Amino acid sequence: VGPNGCGKSNVIDAVRWVMGESSASRLRGDSITDVIFNGSSSRKPVGAASVELLFDNSETTLEGQYAKYAEIAIRREVSRDGISTYYLNGTRCRRKDITGVFLGTGLGPRSYSIIEQGMISRIIEAKPEEMRTFIEEAAGISKYKERRRETSNRIKHTKDNLERLTDVLEEVEKQIKHLDRQAKTAERYGRYKDEERKTAAELLALRLRDLDTRSKYSQSTLTEKETALESLIATQRSAEAKIEDARSRQSDRSDEFNEVQGRYYKAGSEIARIEQTIEHAHELRERQQKDLEQAIEGAAEIAGHINKDESEIAQLELTLNELVPGLENANTRQEQSQSSLDQAELALAEWQQRWEEYNERANAARQTRNVEQTRSEQLTSRLASLAERRRKLDESRQSADPQALKELFESLSAQEQRKRQAREEFERHLADIGEKIHKLREQDKKLSKLVEERRATLISAQSQYASMKAIQKAALGEGDEGVQGWLESTGLQDAARVAQFMDVAEGWEAAIETVLGDYLQAVCIDDVAAATASLAELRKGNITLLVESRDVAEDGGGAATLASKVSQAPNAVLKILRTVRIAETLDKALTIRKQLEDHGAGVSSVITADGIWLSRNWLRVSRDKDPGAGILSREHDMRCLKDEICELEARSDSASKLAKDGRTRLGQLEDRREKLQRDAVALLDEYSDIKAKLDTARFQLDQANAR
Repeated sequence: VGPNGCGKSNVIDAVRWVMGESSASRLRGDSITDVIFNGSSSRKPVGAASVELLFDNSETTLEGQYAKYAEIAIRREVSRDGISTYYLNGTRCRRKDITGVFLGTGLGPRSYSIIEQGMISRIIEAKPEEMRTFIEEAAGISKYKERRRETSNRIKHTKDNLERLTDVLEEVEKQIKHLDRQAKTAERYGRYKDEERKTAAELLALRLRDLDTRSKYSQSTLTEKETALESLIATQRSAEAKIEDARSRQSDRSDEFNEVQGRYYKAGSEIARIEQTIEHAHELRERQQKDLEQAIEGAAEIAGHINKDESEIAQLELTLNELVPGLENANTRQEQSQSSLDQAELALAEWQQRWEEYNERANAARQTRNVEQTRSEQLTSRLASLAERRRKLDESRQSADPQALKELFESLSAQEQRKRQAREEFERHLADIGEKIHKLREQDKKLSKLVEERRATLISAQSQYASMKAIQKAALGEGDEGVQGWLESTGLQDAARVAQFMDVAEGWEAAIETVLGDYLQAVCIDDVAAATASLAELRKGNITLLVESRDVAEDGGGAATLASKVSQAPNAVLKILRTVRIAETLDKALTIRKQLEDHGAGVSSVITADGIWLSRNWLRVSRDKDPGAGILSREHDMRCLKDEICELEARSDSASKLAKDGRTRLGQLEDRREKLQRDAVALLDEYSDIKAKLDTARFQLDQANAR
């Protein structure tokens, strides 16, 4: 209890703060660091604030784990960085531990036990839900509800974790299936790799033979180079000797320079020391001169004091000589005065007795007067108090106009209703945006998953295409460095092979490969005569050059020849294929074989779809596993795979664009939600201010009605 401004609310705020209050607005501040002393005109600011509450638990009011403590100390500290630290009986703890101590006791940072301005009206006007909170706290069951809430949250979190675990398991199963497919692809790649290593070994053997020849030539060149090198080394040694001689002379000169420089620095340091000594001597002389002047002034002053004291002594001696003759007269007067003094003391004793009697009568009268004066002061004070009370009542009657307060209350009620509607509108907008953001996030997850799947499929297809391309290059002879070097020197490195031109009907690839053989690796050019000029540069390797001409109709051999199963092929290849008839089965091929002599001279053999090639006098079957086998089918697969890669790239880009657009929309919605949240916080602050003003107006109106 105390007058306004004495610190009552500060004490209550300190109690609420140490018990865990985290809202700065409830402590009448803008931030939690406002509780730290910022200094005054006579005191400096401090860097931290600390409050400690000490509770007596000798009667075991707090049970459970705190029953064994006779005293319970709770302390909270906060520094300028805004970090709060809590201590329970000197041990650092969490804010949750502090609030847990007061659960069920009725005490807390926002409990009904702290009765402040407006608290009674809030309890009386509390809604059923708010009143239920007060009753539960008073009944001591709030701590059990808090435990149940924490347990429910943990169960909810556990369910969420289980759902996420299920999603992870599904994702892992999909990845396992994907990895299984990749493992099978890797096995096929391993088989192809073994075949590639075998071919590479043969290629390395050929290269080794060429390297041996180059090594012999290089050895003779190396001998000549070594002889020249030894001559250059001798020249270098001579130059190094001259450099060493010059370096030794430079070292001697450097020693002489260092010695001279050392003497120079030593002389400089000696000069600096002497200059410092001279400066010190000058300062000492000036200081001694000042001391001498002060000593002379002090001596003069002391001489003056001595002269003054000597004159005073002489004056006192004269006065003493004058007083000695009157000493006897003074002794005589003293004896007379002593007798007079005795008589006066007797008279004084009689007067003292009369004075005491008078004082007794005067004290009685003074006491009566004081009693009456006290009564008079009390009556005057009471009259002044009643006048002040009448003045305050008149002022209250004038200020507490019920009609004005009612109008103010109705205005604030309307404003509070508008702000509440605006807040509900904001909450509805935030809920809608939150739902849209949730949907966009779910859509983003699905699109991200789709993008990853399509990207993985694209990467797998690209890897498969690269592997097939490498195998195809080896099968077409593009890995022969000698041949490739000759093609680059003649400008034919970009010329296509026959297999890359041809489109073969499905199922006849083996027959075409059996008939054409090495012609599939032939390089298509415009003129063979132009390439013969540089044949001398081809030191090793095999190559077939084929003129790329299509003047003759592609189906000129009729539908019964192998040329009918091919399109986009050079004429030279078509001429070879027109000499071979086709048969669906071996029996039909044997029948046609007997009739070969009846046809024109251009047709001399027949072949089946699976590659059995026979004539009147010979039969050929190819069943080997040569890397060159399957060139046409591989080329067809590569074309299909390339088209598929183009389609996968388009689909991947489309999914990526959708995901990017969704993320852009999500970012816009999140920015909009953040702006709405800021506006909602500002509106909530305005609503809180109007609500507080409304409560104050309601309280004033009730008081006015009561008056």
